[in-house]
Formats: sequence, C-alpha cells, structure tokens
Amino acid sequence: MIEVVDCIRRNLGRVPGLYSLILYGSLARGDYLPGTSDVDFFAVLEDGAEPEETLSKIRPVLEECTEHLKPVEVDIAWEWLSNLRDPLNLGYPYKFLTVYQTDFRENHVVVTGEEIVELLPEYRVEEILPKRLEGILKNLERFSGNTKMLHILAGETARLMAFLHGSSLKKRDVLRKLEELGDEEAVKIYRSYLAGRRMEFSGEFLSEFVTSRVEKMKKRNLLL
Repeated sequence: MIEVVDCIRRNLGRVPGLYSLILYGSLARGDYLPGTSDVDFFAVLEDGAEPEETLSKIRPVLEECTEHLKPVEVDIAWEWLSNLRDPLNLGYPYKFLTVYQTDFRENHVVVTGEEIVELLPEYRVEEILPKRLEGILKNLERFSGNTKMLHILAGETARLMAFLHGSSLKKRDVLRKLEELGDEEAVKIYRSYLAGRRMEFSGEFLSEFVTSRVEKMKKRNLLL
C-alpha cells in the first residue's frame, strides 16, 4: 500500500478542483486479493469543480500506480466537498460513507489533500439500514439478467448480513461470521466471490438469495 501511495504522490502533482484523494477499502484494510479485489479511491472535489475534467487527470495515474496489483477495477468514487456534511441525503449515499462508515474511518489513507473524517456526521446503522436495503432491491431490478452483477450484489448482501451480526469488513471475518450464522448459501456465495466468482450460480438463485436475505435483515432491524 505504501508503494502505491508514494507512486501516486510522485506522479500526480497538483490537480485543480481536487480537495482530497483518499485510498480506502480492502487495500487500506489489509485484505486485498489480487485478481479479485478492486482498488478503491475517493475523490473529494471543491464545489464548482468539473468532475469529468478533474477525474480524467487523476485516473491514468491511479491505474498506472496500481497496475501491478492486478485489480478487477480501479474504482474512483467522488463527491462535492459541501455534500460531506450529510452524505446520506446530499449527493450520492455511498455505503462507505454511510452504513460502513466505521470501516472507512478506521481504514483509509489521505493520498493527497485534506483529511475529511471530521466533516462526516456519524449515523446509527439501524436508522440508515432501511435505505441501504431498498438500494439493494433497486439494484436487483437493474441487474436482472446480468449474472455477473447479480453475483456481486449477492456477495455484498452476504457481507452486509455478517456486518450486521458484528463482523468487521475483513474478508476472513465476514466468512467466519457467515459460517457461525449457519447460512450455507451465503457461505457458498461469499466463498465463490473471494475466488473470483468462479462458481456458477443461476440468476434465479442469486435473485432469490438477495430478496430473502434483505427481508430477513428488514425484520431483524425492526426488532432492534
């Protein structure tokens, strides 16, 4: 990770409109898997900056500095600086700023620019979970017929289940928690996800898994 951060700092230079560039996710957390994981960055833009122009200057450097890691994707999420005061209701409610914000707070590196953690409000998971679950169901409709994306969504659903039962987002912790819960389908889906989604599942199976587990999480949240 240090090598990646140093490479970006050497090659990026000053980018007009970029308030902060942050590395987060599995690489920052220490459970990155080459060929399976994404490398995740968060670009905070100054209000009024042109997103496409700013990101076009960043992306080539990030891709070059992470190429040796063989990521599935170099993902660059972005948001306006002023929207950080309430990510859930302003801009886009990224899960790393909302339901998984604790992990983001604990596992991130400011590559360039300013720290943003103090700007973020702390949400109670049980209050924001309904919106996250509705988002999963909307994505289920969007990805209908796309088995690859349904598998990713099912893997995220399994991870959220584990998180809500006390797991961290580290892959080994998620898998251990799913095994403790005794959910064999969730274990199979998550194991396959960690193996680069090599195990084949039908779209119907994945859709049913996501729908049924979202309903269980809804019911559990109502009891809290």
